[in-house]
Amino acid sequence: MPPEQRGRVLVVGARTAREALLTRLAESGFACASAEDMEGVPQAATSLQPEVILLATAAKQAAETLEGIRSIEQLRHVPILADVSRSRSPETLKKLAVDGFIRGAEEMVPRVEAAVRAGRLRESEERTRLRMGMLLDITQAATSSLEMEEILHIAVDKVGRVTGSDRCSVVLVEGSHARTGTVVATQENPSLVQLEIEIVRYPELRRALETRQAVLIEKAENDPLMAEVRPSILPLGVNSILVQPLICQDDLLGALFLRHSRPDTTFGRDEQQFAQAVAGVLANAIRNSRLHTAVKRKREDLELAYVERYRELTDANRRLKELNRLKDEIIAVCSHDLRAPLQVLLGHGRLLLESTITAEQKQSTEAIIRQGRKILGLVESLLEKGKGEAARLSIEPRRLDISLLCKESTHELNILASQRGVTLRAEAPESLMLIGDEVKLHEVLQNLITNAIHHAKDSGRVTVRALRLTRPDGDAVKITVQDDGSGIPPDELHLVFDRYRHGPKGTGLGLAICKEFVELHGGEIWAESPPEGGCIFVFTLPMAQEAPRKPQAVVKEEPVQPRVLVVEDEAEIAAVLAEVLRSRYRVEVARDGQEGLARARTMRPELVVMDVFLPKLDGLEATVALKSSSDTAHIPVILLSAHQGVAEKVRALNLGAVDYMSKPFNAMELLNRTERALKAASSEREVERPSAVTLRSGSDPGTNLYDKRGLMAKLEVEVAKVRRYHRPMSVAVLRPERPQADVPRGVADVLRKRLRPQDAVAHMGSGVFCVMLPECDAESARNVIQRLLPELQTSSGLAYQPAVADVSQDSDPVDRILDKLGAPLVP
Repeated sequence: MPPEQRGRVLVVGARTAREALLTRLAESGFACASAEDMEGVPQAATSLQPEVILLATAAKQAAETLEGIRSIEQLRHVPILADVSRSRSPETLKKLAVDGFIRGAEEMVPRVEAAVRAGRLRESEERTRLRMGMLLDITQAATSSLEMEEILHIAVDKVGRVTGSDRCSVVLVEGSHARTGTVVATQENPSLVQLEIEIVRYPELRRALETRQAVLIEKAENDPLMAEVRPSILPLGVNSILVQPLICQDDLLGALFLRHSRPDTTFGRDEQQFAQAVAGVLANAIRNSRLHTAVKRKREDLELAYVERYRELTDANRRLKELNRLKDEIIAVCSHDLRAPLQVLLGHGRLLLESTITAEQKQSTEAIIRQGRKILGLVESLLEKGKGEAARLSIEPRRLDISLLCKESTHELNILASQRGVTLRAEAPESLMLIGDEVKLHEVLQNLITNAIHHAKDSGRVTVRALRLTRPDGDAVKITVQDDGSGIPPDELHLVFDRYRHGPKGTGLGLAICKEFVELHGGEIWAESPPEGGCIFVFTLPMAQEAPRKPQAVVKEEPVQPRVLVVEDEAEIAAVLAEVLRSRYRVEVARDGQEGLARARTMRPELVVMDVFLPKLDGLEATVALKSSSDTAHIPVILLSAHQGVAEKVRALNLGAVDYMSKPFNAMELLNRTERALKAASSEREVERPSAVTLRSGSDPGTNLYDKRGLMAKLEVEVAKVRRYHRPMSVAVLRPERPQADVPRGVADVLRKRLRPQDAVAHMGSGVFCVMLPECDAESARNVIQRLLPELQTSSGLAYQPAVADVSQDSDPVDRILDKLGAPLVP
């Protein structure tokens, strides 16, 4: 048996021990080498490439020798056997971390042979694992990218490492009889691509392409196929060659070319199977790449445009984030820097007020202190706002006269107007009551008046007017601040309320804060450029509704105002709720769920406003108790909670509550919702009354949604707003497949639950519904409605036909737009 077939053994130890072991191993057919100590091990290992190491050193040197062998990377995983048959301290050797022990001469050959087989098996498994891993990497590369050159470079690199070849290349051809080919990837020189070669100069490649079969040249020096090129390849040391054709769906695409130059090396069966598997993967990838080339070329232009647009958006987003961060820093720094001088100003103002001064000086000092405190309050508000977008400004509402507030603000700023030679006057002929935050509304007025004074002409005038505005959805207050300055160009009016932008004339926060404060009160604010010049800033606020007076001829013991029971355990929130609701209703307060339930049963209020989380009995359980009793089931319940999740809202409504509000709440929103709940309850009790009476309420008694008149009133207000501020808003009309005599309740429930809180829904009659979608263009609105249609059909059994229009882009009146969408005409 040849030595290479039995195994290669490196013997390390003293000379006498080595000679006996070497003789026995050589007689048994093993190739051997020896080393006396660690100094000779590296050289012997390099020349022999051992499969087993036999340790025959003395016990005191064995541990050191073993550690030295394991430190050599080449020998780290080679099995090591220790010969203990001749050792005087066999127990010491047995403690070594070796792979086995030889206790006698008769054990040596079987032990060595078993170690050789185990090592070869482990190497074979490792090579198999490596091939499978490399094949998986190539497959993943081929399926994750259509860039052919990248796939082929990865493939030749991994195939070369697995097979140990010194050349691995991919050659592409056009058909079986092509005379030339193109080397598109090679292991030797990765930068070498698109190299044209002549097929006739490579007989092994020509044979593989013609026969479409793999060609293996085991010994190039004596293979007949290589006879014509042998003089040119022998100087290069070519030893073994493997050519595997690349074929996919009967299309010949090229070949995978591998070469060994080391003597006594060839491509075994495993390497041939691996090359065949890789060739299948590469052939499929090359064909896919060619099929996608045309599509890729067409796509490149689109991708280029997309990339450019993406870069622009990314850059804009980066600038926006930077500006937002800078804005927060400016707010925080300015607010902090303003605090200290304001405190000093207020301190000296109080000292001055306590001293002996004239009446005129006292009036000026009081104005300084009052304005200083308001500025300090604004600073605190800015600090709170600077904490992030999650911080929300809230209002402390109470009943106030906005006419009086306009006069006071004008009086306070008369000194500033006199210094600039501007005439400042207020025109507020009547008392105009509303529910609002006096501090914030005073800040709005002062900001607008101050701006008007600064922009008025020299010796010009500024006029503040307050008047009542009659609207379909309730009276409102209209405040105008007009100056006679240079004015604002019409195309820049919509910029003045943006943060840090006032058109080309500057930046600031004042008007943005004014807009925020006005909208907190449920109002709106805008700017106008009148024909006579100058500028007018206008804002509107909902007025407090006056309680109806009893006819003098009718004497009733019952109070005129509806009774509302507030159930809230936090005293501060209960006080705010009571203060807001007392402007329209008679209010009673309960401190926990049990007390609220008891008082509801005794006093029978028209409405209950109740917190969800209450001591003794929570709001949800109290609602169930109210709805379970015939005496109180008719009382509408509005639940309040700091939890803003949709699941909590749905749960509350399913238990019988008519509405659900999140804390902190807006005062006007609370009043609007209570009024809506009371009207809905009244409509349910008076469902037998003539339809003309019901229509005046603006709500449909069958669904608790808006009716035709109510929708028209709301649309007229909202459409005017969106057209003024250039914001999108869409209206959708849903018509059933056939007119309905009864109200399809399932449709109303789906629309109420699935749409946003700011969306408005109306029943127009005959089963026709109309949906108002603020901040939604026509395309987005169509998508929303299309998602609802299957659920509407499931709940009602009716197929609905939608029609959608963007009212902000349509200049027609509201009734004309609804008519075009197919809504029933409003009588």
